[in-house]
Amino acid sequence: MNVVLSEPVEIALRTLGSERRQKVSAWFDHLKNWENDTFVREQSHKLDTPDGVRVLRTNTDMWIFFTVQQDKIVVEDLATEETISRFRKP
Repeated sequence: MNVVLSEPVEIALRTLGSERRQKVSAWFDHLKNWENDTFVREQSHKLDTPDGVRVLRTNTDMWIFFTVQQDKIVVEDLATEETISRFRKP
């Protein structure tokens, strides 16, 4: 599948260091293989949103938010574990 990055994701990637950017890019490669990658499908959870956004918590501190469409995956946003924890309910 094609993986399309939203503008916020493009911007976020530019703020990451090279090592972290490489790790996130590797996860994008896993998403490209969505149909055949059982691990990624099982680790991705659908959020309670009307547009079907899913979240993939990677084995690093990065969370990837995306939607699965007919022939592509659109990566909507990225967030770190630290950012997510700041907005979680206790």
